Amino acid sequence: MPAKKSASNKSAAKNSRLSALDRIIDAGVQEAAAVGWRTVTMAAAAERAGIELGEVLMQVPSKTHLALGFLARIDSRTLGPVKRIDAKDSARDRLFEILMRRFDALNETREGAKAVIGGAARDPAAALALLCRLDRSCAAMLEAAGISAGGLLGLARIKGLKLVATCGLHAWMNDDSADLAKTMAAVDRALSRAEKLAGMATFRRPAPAEVKAG
Repeated sequence: MPAKKSASNKSAAKNSRLSALDRIIDAGVQEAAAVGWRTVTMAAAAERAGIELGEVLMQVPSKTHLALGFLARIDSRTLGPVKRIDAKDSARDRLFEILMRRFDALNETREGAKAVIGGAARDPAAALALLCRLDRSCAAMLEAAGISAGGLLGLARIKGLKLVATCGLHAWMNDDSADLAKTMAAVDRALSRAEKLAGMATFRRPAPAEVKAG
């Protein structure tokens, strides 16, 4: 009994440190892992989160918004550790590291993440919203790696990185290795292919910070 009470107290303490939005996203992802994305309802997510439905809907009005909130969290965990551009590494190496950090973040809630991503991909409205959000994510990852995402060339780079990220995601969905070796290999191959496409060789160009450092 004391052990159960202690575990309950720890869970309550953890919940108190989380924002309402974090709790809603956690609950939605857990619900997706338990029943499948198609069956998820915001009412069920609210009950799992222990938050009144009205409060939940004011922050996350629909499952599409839930998926977008989950992707925003992955962006935060991917880019949050980036303090500055390290000129010692090549732009390509920095981009590879950032992409793998993204898959590490997805792996933290693997079954739920797979349910959300796989289910949303089969939901036209959610899929369109996530693809638009992915443009923003890819632009931010490029800039974090010291690669400009501006202008027409930047649009080409964003499109190329979306393809790389999609290849990595397909590998990650089926990667049961502890170190995500299959995902790493797929991302590396996809980056190499992207560099061979017109305009994508710029992944290898030094970032402005590297030029100044030289």
